[in-house]
Amino acid sequence: MTRLEKSLRHYGNQNYEKLKKMCNKKKQPFVDTLFPPTNQSLFLEQGRSSDIVWKRPGELHSDPHLFVEGASPNDVTQGILGNCWFVSACSALTHNLKLLAQVIPDADNQEWSAKHEYAGIFRFRFWRFGKWVEVVIDDLLPTREGKLLFARSKTPNEFWSALLEKAFAKLYGCYENLVGGHLSDALQDVSGGVAETLHVKKFLKNDPCDSQLKLFNDLKSAFDNGALIVAAIAARTKEEIEESLNCGLVKGHAYAVSAVCTIDISNPVQKSLTSCIMGFKQKQNLIRLQNPWGEKEWNGAWSDDSVEWQSVSEDQINVMGVQRGSLDSDDGDFWMPWESFVQYFTDISLCQLFNTNALTMTKRYYEQIIFSEWTTNGKKSGAPDDRAGGCLNFQATFCNNPQYIFDIPSSNCSVMFALTQNDPSEGLKKREPFVTIGMHVMKVENNRQHRLHQAMHPIATSDYASGRSVYLHLQSLSRGRYLLVPTTFAPKEQALFMIRVYSDQQIRTKSVVGEKSVVWEEDFLFHRSNNRQQYKLEIWADNNTSRDHMIAHYVITALIDNEQRKLFIQLTDHNGNPVGTVDITVSAFDDPMYL
Repeated sequence: MTRLEKSLRHYGNQNYEKLKKMCNKKKQPFVDTLFPPTNQSLFLEQGRSSDIVWKRPGELHSDPHLFVEGASPNDVTQGILGNCWFVSACSALTHNLKLLAQVIPDADNQEWSAKHEYAGIFRFRFWRFGKWVEVVIDDLLPTREGKLLFARSKTPNEFWSALLEKAFAKLYGCYENLVGGHLSDALQDVSGGVAETLHVKKFLKNDPCDSQLKLFNDLKSAFDNGALIVAAIAARTKEEIEESLNCGLVKGHAYAVSAVCTIDISNPVQKSLTSCIMGFKQKQNLIRLQNPWGEKEWNGAWSDDSVEWQSVSEDQINVMGVQRGSLDSDDGDFWMPWESFVQYFTDISLCQLFNTNALTMTKRYYEQIIFSEWTTNGKKSGAPDDRAGGCLNFQATFCNNPQYIFDIPSSNCSVMFALTQNDPSEGLKKREPFVTIGMHVMKVENNRQHRLHQAMHPIATSDYASGRSVYLHLQSLSRGRYLLVPTTFAPKEQALFMIRVYSDQQIRTKSVVGEKSVVWEEDFLFHRSNNRQQYKLEIWADNNTSRDHMIAHYVITALIDNEQRKLFIQLTDHNGNPVGTVDITVSAFDDPMYL
């Protein structure tokens, strides 16, 4: 059993192997009682009627298969469901076969084959809050007039995308819950990677030319390292959703990124004399995208069969994996120049997988995972045990949030934080909204051990989002001690959260506890003859070394005046810094009968 399988969680406690064995024994295909082939699994509202008929792949084609000639973006075409956020993530997934094998485990043994007895049962895996969750389904799919209603492949006897979508709908409670969603959530669900959303205009705000090139290089590097990338054009109103632009692109719609590259467009026939002599090469940055509708493409420069392709050599065409004959087909797959992409597209969601294996040749990152929660602990806002303080807008309670110290051992360190909140609505039709979350990082004193009680100016603040995750990348950090504060936007909002830390230097992130409160209550009796009595109070600490050390002292003066007095003493160290408080009651009598 692999490490993944040991930590695997089975949705609804359904065990694929046991259920399949039971179906084979009964000679009956599986019917999932947790996600039945009825309107209950389709709609949010009870009692809705429809003409939808649930059919197994064998009823739709005489030779059904999970995969036909492997996986490709055209295997995932969106149906009538408004779930391009999920479909485009699945399309992006086809470019990382290792991840696809994680999401669809043991695909060969799930395939229709004479070697395996058909049981009508399939399993898929999604990453949820630090663990892979296995979801079991039957293969009854929603159809109308003998055709699949939702996700499907352009190859009529290929069914992996339709079955994967059904498992995802089960995880979300019903198919209707897949209408509209966060691109980054879908990417994270199918990869377990670190999701980040880049707002193009915000990224290009300062120094657009250099920022354009940096964004292109960052995206290319991420894609080459197996990241899943989806791009979208935001719609400002409901009416703009799925509105087609003159350039062929669609607003309020997501596209999977299937290639990022730079090509040489120096056509030997058209080269100028100067460029031939000097050896100049003309470069063009391109990006390829896939529309999950399987149609409607960009019609500008570098679109299918445009004149720009005439300047590309056959060798370059082959390297790009392009067939000239396919450049005039409306299949939803198209190229466009980078400068046009950043002009039209507003958001880029990418999910990166950082290499944490020291044995590989690629760059290694150190990983640390922390689970905790924002909770009031049943106390009023701002109380010592309150751990749900809200963002910096709420100065009085901000420092009540969980706090984490980390040390940067040497300068120019890069650290990435991914904050993810738990989804309490898994499998439920009623979706509880996520709380709005974010992160702050502050530089603190190099010897700080305890919680911060007054906010310092943050060196970095993440975006705040009401989605499942937020991301913060700190580059070129200088040596020293830092404090990370994950927060909800408002105080008293409670949720479980997970922090994943990736760094190119080995660092240790640890929770910061409050100052330890020592409860010590003792009585002492002293006999003195003079009227003015002095007692020296010393506080010593055992620091696990050969010698203890005194951390504070105070001289108490007591008069024999037959009175009882309460003293509140602020203890300080030898430099006058406060280290704690002591309450003392002094009773001084000249008659021992009162003692």
